[in-house]
Amino acid sequence: MFKGIAYASGACFIWGLIFIIPQFMNNFNPIEIALCRYWFYGCISLIFLLKARLKGFCYYPLSVWTKALYLSFLSCYYVWVILAMRYTSPAICALILGTSPITIAFYGNWKQKEGNYKLLILPSVLILVGLILINAPHVTMTNSFWEYTIGLMCSLVSLISWSIYVVLNSRFLKNNSQIISNDWATILGVATFFWVIICGLTCSLLFWDNLDLQKYFTWNHDTISFFIGCATLGLLCSWVGAFLWNKASIYLPVSLAGQLTILETIFGISFVYVLDQQLPPLMECAGILLLLGAVMHGIHTLSPQTSIFMFWIRKWANF
Repeated sequence: MFKGIAYASGACFIWGLIFIIPQFMNNFNPIEIALCRYWFYGCISLIFLLKARLKGFCYYPLSVWTKALYLSFLSCYYVWVILAMRYTSPAICALILGTSPITIAFYGNWKQKEGNYKLLILPSVLILVGLILINAPHVTMTNSFWEYTIGLMCSLVSLISWSIYVVLNSRFLKNNSQIISNDWATILGVATFFWVIICGLTCSLLFWDNLDLQKYFTWNHDTISFFIGCATLGLLCSWVGAFLWNKASIYLPVSLAGQLTILETIFGISFVYVLDQQLPPLMECAGILLLLGAVMHGIHTLSPQTSIFMFWIRKWANF
């Protein structure tokens, strides 16, 4: 159980970088960043796959690749996030997507009964109140009603996609213990590469007149930052993050793993304030503490080794 918590925390720590890396990519819109990120993820995964095949590894039946295509499509929820932020606001998007620990916990427990639903109520309430405290001061409605509605729908689609992905990915790995975690991260990356090609071709056909291909071949500071940032997102946030999360999914009940995803929000907020070299306002601090409280409560109620974990927490606090 401790291994699962450590792997999940590591994955969320890496995913938190998604909040700050795009800030260094000037003159490139979010769709370009998303496609380039997954393009690098796919290319890196192809290299890993070829290397493994040369050594005689990573040979799996067609059914595994079919499942990877389906799950990789769900895991590309970042495209819906981009559309949601375009038509609403980052605060609204963060508020809706931030509820994913709640939806994952309840949906996962419904798919495979791992505990009493009553145990999920308190951490869910803490997460919801914490998210409201963090995001409420930043909520604005600058677009029209219909654009705002489209943004809300995109946020809900991304929330549903991510929740289903986490639950189904966890069940798949537990039911197929013969699949190695790094192999599965590679297979998902190769499958993602397929969707990047489909999405890239579609965007090119729809927005050909608005494409500016010249900026990709103009080697200046912005272009270099863009490619380095996307490569970092592809390698760390996608492949390494997927590997760590796959390891966590094997050790943790999905209801607890879902609650631990809130650490991504906490790390992301922390990175933003560290980058800005300032402390968060008092209301946001209270929200972060509530989120941490939800995580601690989830571990306390769902982990069979809770008493040992809480012993070390109390010992550290007294120290």
